[in-house]
Amino acid sequence: MLNVFQIFFVSFAVFVISAVIKRRSEGLLSLRALIFWILFWFLAIVVVFWPNSTEFVAEYFGIGRGADLVVYVSLAFMFYILLRLHIKIESMNRDLTKIVRKESLEKK
Repeated sequence: MLNVFQIFFVSFAVFVISAVIKRRSEGLLSLRALIFWILFWFLAIVVVFWPNSTEFVAEYFGIGRGADLVVYVSLAFMFYILLRLHIKIESMNRDLTKIVRKESLEKK
């Protein structure tokens, strides 16, 4: 029997997957990113339906509980995404500075 959280989570995951597919069809997402996000959300659904499945993986890596493994992996993933966003913002900032300088010099 499905509980309320499982129904909510699967609905949310299906919504996110459909949004990812839409972004891909609009040309805003690479095939690699599409595959990554679909696999990520599919794995999340598996963990929600079979939470004990994380116990096996956690035990293999020497982590006490499956929930701890999920927290550690989630934190590492979020910091990785944060790093990528920071690098992207810095790159855009440099590009914008170059454009503004060029425009400023051309107007003189």
